[in-house]
Amino acid sequence: MTIDISIVIPLYNKEEYIERVLKSIENQTFKNWECIIVDDGSTDESADIVKEYILNRGNQWRYFYQENMGQASARNVGIGLSEGRYIAFLDADDLWPNNKLALQFSALEVNPSCVVALSPFVIFDPNSRIPRLVKHTNSEKMLKGWLSMRGFGGGIESVGLIRRSAFGTQLRFDESLTTSSGLDLTLRLAEQGEIAFLRDIGLFYRISEGQWHSNSVELERNLKIIRFKHQIESREPLDKYHLAYKYWLGKKSAGLRTFLAAICRSVFFKGDKHFHMIFCLTIRNLKAKTLGILNYRYITNLMSGNN
Repeated sequence: MTIDISIVIPLYNKEEYIERVLKSIENQTFKNWECIIVDDGSTDESADIVKEYILNRGNQWRYFYQENMGQASARNVGIGLSEGRYIAFLDADDLWPNNKLALQFSALEVNPSCVVALSPFVIFDPNSRIPRLVKHTNSEKMLKGWLSMRGFGGGIESVGLIRRSAFGTQLRFDESLTTSSGLDLTLRLAEQGEIAFLRDIGLFYRISEGQWHSNSVELERNLKIIRFKHQIESREPLDKYHLAYKYWLGKKSAGLRTFLAAICRSVFFKGDKHFHMIFCLTIRNLKAKTLGILNYRYITNLMSGNN
């Protein structure tokens, strides 16, 4: 039987979360899928948990091991092993609501010009009661905000469903990118066709320690590669945004007092080159938190379906 959807999970030291992640796949209402877990050299108990979970669950589940090469490499290995007409990715600490695959599959089946389906996603922090809800409706606006760091990304690495035929054998993540391979892939997909934006939540994105987006050095390096690769600099000068974003990451990591003092200086001197960036970051977070509060009951009920 032809496989409709291949799900690829890059796994590295997620023993605390991986079983719940696998359950969120098994609980999908859409059933014609295969799941490929690529262990990127885990040193904790992740591998044992996965092997025990998929034992006797049939050939829908496949586990592969590689020496540590990074998430992009693990995803590419999974792509190479996959057979589905569509490909979805899920990080090993994020979760899907039960209808995620069904809704995205239907959207792409009825819209052949669309190469990828994206859904709103919830950002949740175990240390915070207030979730943030991120919604996109326009690909040009999303990519512009993602590139400049003034807006949220599309989350293709965990929420996207990609039509394999859009790229064929060229469907790969750029392994030279550590923080922004998802942005690069989304830019390339947007050149191939349309992006479908669904209305229903498709992902619960977990904030945890040591995530790549908080590494300002790697982020700056990645964005320089992307600007050169896609020849973006001629369209919009992005250096000032990226440097400002790096500045605010540095202030935040220095502690709350330093961060607040920098905000006060920036607000007082509105001509400050960092003011526009902190204004945009504040607005995007306020919007996401407001949506999270307005949809709090719905979000918590949806998340409870993954327990």
